[in-house]
Order: sequence, then structure tokens, then C-alpha cells
Amino acid sequence: MEVGSAVPSQQHQAMHPALEDALRFARLAQRAFLDDVAILVADRTRVRGVVPARTFALAAAEGYELRPGDGLYEAVREGRVRQVRLDASALGLPVVMKAVPIAAEGGEPVGAFCACVRVDAEERLVGLATTLSSSVQQTSATLQEMAASMQVLATSLGDIARESRSVLTAVRDVRSISDEVREIADTSRILGLNASIEASRAGESGRGFAVIAREIRRLAEGAREQTDVIAQNTRRMVEMLEALNEAIERVDREAEAQRSAMEALASAMQEVSQVAVDLVAFAEQMARAGAGG
Repeated sequence: MEVGSAVPSQQHQAMHPALEDALRFARLAQRAFLDDVAILVADRTRVRGVVPARTFALAAAEGYELRPGDGLYEAVREGRVRQVRLDASALGLPVVMKAVPIAAEGGEPVGAFCACVRVDAEERLVGLATTLSSSVQQTSATLQEMAASMQVLATSLGDIARESRSVLTAVRDVRSISDEVREIADTSRILGLNASIEASRAGESGRGFAVIAREIRRLAEGAREQTDVIAQNTRRMVEMLEALNEAIERVDREAEAQRSAMEALASAMQEVSQVAVDLVAFAEQMARAGAGG
């Protein structure tokens, strides 16, 4: 089929002369449109002729039976110009069509002349904009939830850091007490040694006191050994707790930085979301404008 040529129906010969004139005029009028349009000529019941567009074909147009709401029906029945938007179920593609009644010599409408413009691009734009808006809103909500989670994590890390510092303080106190006990043990050991020396000088009368002095020295040696173990353990605990505190502080700083970044990104996504909402509104406005008032 030659692009731009009129396609009459099988009942072309039975058409009203006014419709035949309209179909001949359609061939010329189709070239005059700046937009790429398909032209339909209908009688009072169905489409009788089609002048196809340059870039699209209305597969369901030929023989299409007029029905209320399609513009053609109202143009023929009411004798007035109608502009409507039709989805793909009517003519095979979504179109905006403007129908003008064709009247006989007596003024009675015998058909309609209709120009159709394809509008599925606008529909795709609305669909894409709606999908974009939905995706951006979901992403923004997810980022806000992540930022809230990071805030909870930062708070928890702060609590852990405070508890760790309290434990570190307690361990240092234990270490300080251990040092004091070690000093007492050292002093007791020296006192025991001095008592043993004095007992040996006293001879037989100092024998009982020598036993006590020896026991004091033994207890002092045991206490000193235990305090050395405590001191060694508390020293390792202090080192580990200090390293843990440093690690917690690093993680806390990183969590705070991540939270701030999440909040900034969520704010940016909200702006993008508003742009997407505006795009949806603009696309719908374009679609409504295409459908006419």
C-alpha cells in the first residue's frame, strides 16, 4: 500500500457523494498537516475510507464501527466538532482525533471527517515518569530508614564506648590497688626478714618468734607473686580496652559520617522525587492537552 494513499472500504461505491468528496479532499489535506496524521472518513455507522499517516498505521480503522464516545459518533449524531482521546483498543494505537461532521446539501450530517494523531509517546512518558517517581520515592524512603538505622547504631556505639571507658577506669583502679598491695607485701617481706634476724640473735628465746617471722615472709612472697600476676593481667586488659575504645571511636566517627551522607543523599533524592512528580504532572498535562478540552 502506497503511503499517503486513500484506502476505501469495500462499500466505497455506495458512499454518499459528500463522503466521496471528503475522501478525495483527504488525500490533499493529509499533505497539508504539519503533524503526521491519519485521516478517516466515516458515514453514519462506520469508517469508509482511510488516508494512512506517514509513520504509523491504524490497523483497526478500516471498517471501524462508530460507537458513543469515539468522537466520530458524536460528530455524526450531534452535528458538531468533537476532539477525543482513544486508547489502543479502538483503532489499534492510542490517538487523539478531531472529528468534523460532513453534511449533505440539506444540512443533515451524513458522516464525519476525522484527523488522528498518534499519542502513545505521551503515554509512555507518563508511564516512565510514574515509574521513575515511584522508584525515587522508594529509594528516598530506604535511605531515610538507613539514616535512622545509622543513628541508632551511632547511639549504641556511644553507649558501648561509655561502658568501655567505665570498665577501663575500674581495671585501672584494680591495677592501682594491686600496686598498693604489692608495696605492702614488699614491706611485710622486709619486716619478716628483719624479724627473723632479730629472732636468731635472741637465740632459744626467739625461736617461736622466728617461726612467725618466717610465715610472714612466706605470706608476703605469695602476696607479691599474686599481685605480679594481677598487675600483668590488668596491664593486658588496659591495653586491650584502650585499643577497643579507639576502634569504637573510629567506627563511631565513620557511622556518623555515613549517617550524614545518608541524610544528604536522602535529601537529594527527595528533590529528585519532586522533579519526578513534576514530570508526571507535566506528562499528564501533555496527554490531556493532546486529548483536547
